[in-house]
Amino acid sequence: VTVEPLAGETNPGNNTLVRVLNVEGNKPRLLYIEGDPRWEYKFIQRALEEDRSLEMVGMVRTTQNKIYRQGIADAKELEQGFPGTGEELFAYQGLIIGNVEAAYFTAKQLDLIRAFSDRRGGGVLFLGGKDALTEGGYHRSSLADMLPVVLPATKGTFRRDRISAALTAAGRDSLIPRLEEDPAKNAERWKQMPELAGWRWLGELKPGASELLRTRNGPLLV
Repeated sequence: VTVEPLAGETNPGNNTLVRVLNVEGNKPRLLYIEGDPRWEYKFIQRALEEDRSLEMVGMVRTTQNKIYRQGIADAKELEQGFPGTGEELFAYQGLIIGNVEAAYFTAKQLDLIRAFSDRRGGGVLFLGGKDALTEGGYHRSSLADMLPVVLPATKGTFRRDRISAALTAAGRDSLIPRLEEDPAKNAERWKQMPELAGWRWLGELKPGASELLRTRNGPLLV
């Protein structure tokens, strides 16, 4: 804590007013849960290795009843799997939900994820995958209201054919898909990106949602 006087300002008791600046050394911690080992997990880890301001704790389901933990603070962290109490989950600042079906979570854990966003103010990122979003039953779960899209109720929304992704106008202004500092260079770099080997139909955007990347078949990053 640093305390310093405010120049030229005193209170009625003639005591010098002070400004209190609280500097926290703790890094924001992210919890990333994946339903199976895949490339997304590897490359998110690689990106965060270059960012010293964040820490990521990962749990990957290796079999239906086993998980692999990485980046844990001690042996007890996530020992019982995904957090089952607010105290456990609210210790993180961000949550990434990968290729894992909604039924993997208990009803209480689904409520905790909602509370993590609503009450804790944590950020939640939903990734696509063959067992995620619609195929994962999220359109029928209590988390459906959290999503910025109305997920289609039909199956077959995850496709394994090649497709190009392009920045939208909102994407060009956003820092989220920023690969280059200069917006013009960033837009050009996205034009040169290779095609995706898989994509998902996300459905319709909800009011207020921002579409940052899209394919010829609809939104890709919202």
